[in-house]
Formats: sequence, structure tokens, C-alpha cells
Amino acid sequence: MDDDYFIGVHARELERLKEQHAAWQTETHALWQRAGFGAGQHLADLGSGPGFNALDLAEIVGPMGRITALDKATPFLGFLSGEAARRGLSNVHPVAADITQVDAIEGPLDGAFCRFFLAFLIEDLDRVLARVHRSLKPGGVFAAMEYLTLGSTTSSPSMRGFDAHTEAWKQYYLNHGADTEVGRELPQKLAAAGFSVVDTRCVGGMAEAGSLGWKWWGRLIVDFGEKLAADGLMSADDVLALKQDWAAASRLPDAFIHTPILLQIVARKT
Repeated sequence: MDDDYFIGVHARELERLKEQHAAWQTETHALWQRAGFGAGQHLADLGSGPGFNALDLAEIVGPMGRITALDKATPFLGFLSGEAARRGLSNVHPVAADITQVDAIEGPLDGAFCRFFLAFLIEDLDRVLARVHRSLKPGGVFAAMEYLTLGSTTSSPSMRGFDAHTEAWKQYYLNHGADTEVGRELPQKLAAAGFSVVDTRCVGGMAEAGSLGWKWWGRLIVDFGEKLAADGLMSADDVLALKQDWAAASRLPDAFIHTPILLQIVARKT
């Protein structure tokens, strides 16, 4: 199975994804509640990665429900299998597959969910949404939580290299056929795929120094600064200056960042 994922499939990325999950867990659970995810349902976690969402969903659907966790990164799915076994969750079923290459997802499904996933599928987005629609039962629900814009990300106080890092991260996605503004067209694309959009909201905003959101963005600075510089997307001097200013700002009681804005959307198969 192809484990290619341009951000990386390794232990350090797994830990970053764990922090990302913690940073957005409250907003994610609120989305699931609006989507009506509940006990006894069969749900799919698309692009599940190490499965932190899948594990939470397994608790929600309970022993009579089922979670299909679909991802092409087999090392991440191996982690999920081990973690589900450790927690005694027999309702989690990892599936190694590339959603752009399958006709439909195992189902029929009561619902499907993804977060930070559709941005990677720009070339195949219309076909993937059609496959999700085909995999759902009539009346089934698709809930997505995706970038609306990365351009909202900035800092207080100003930090050397911070805005350059934001722009570099956006370009890094574009250079790999991905897009951190996928949410701008998502409602229309869901409608074209046969869905009825029933709820749209934006989440994100201020994250104070030391908060989960602050720590999440800090991991992107620490883990990817040198990579972005090596790819010519920001200078090595900017990376060094940003890391120094970030460390200093992390000790300030009034420092904060404004995070990317994410679109939360709930769509129903009609």
C-alpha cells in the first residue's frame, strides 16, 4: 500500500497529529453532534491517519456501531489497530485504501467524516465527493472540517518570519497539488455531488500562548521550518528568527496567534 503523504508518515508526525487532534477536539465533537452521529451507527473516518478521531467516534457509536477508518498510510493504521485493541474497542476497522482509487467505501454508511483531508484531494475532489455520496444510505450525513483559509494566521506580538512561514506553508501545499482554501468551494461541490448542505459554520480564532492551539501551530514551526527553507519557500534566517521569537513569545502572558479558519459543513444525501 502506498504510504506517500508529503507531510510525512513517521513517529514525529504521529505525535504532531495527536497535538492537532487535541487542539481541535472540542470543535470536532460539536460538529459530530450537529451531524447527528450517535449510538449504533456505521460511520467512516476518511483519511483517518493514526485514528484519533476514529477512536473518539468508536466511543460515540458504542459496541453496536462500527467505525471504518480509511487511510493509505499503513503505519498509521497499524498504530490505530494497536490503540483500539489497548482500549478494548472491537468496533474500529482500519481499511488500507486510497479513496481516489476505490469505487465506494465499505457501507452503506450512516455517516462519514473527514478533517484536514480534502485539501489533499484537489485534483480528485469531485470524484471523491461522488464516492462518498454513493457510499451513504439515503439520508446519510457527511460532515467535514477543512481549511477555509490559512491566510488568517498571524501573531501578536509580531514575530520575525511568522508571516513568511504562513505563506510558505500555503505554497508548500500548492506545490504538492493540495490547497489550504479548499473550503471556499466545498458547499458548491457538495451540492453538485448530490448533497443537501444543512449546516455551515466557521471555527478558529485566538489561541493564547500555552494553549492547545498555540502548541499545535508551534509544532508546524518546529517540525517544518527547515523543510520549508530547504524547498526555497522561506529563508533559513527567517526560520531561525521565527524559532527564537516563538520561544520568547511563548513566555509572554499576553501573546496570541490567530489560527487558520476552518469550515465545518454538514451535508445530507438526498
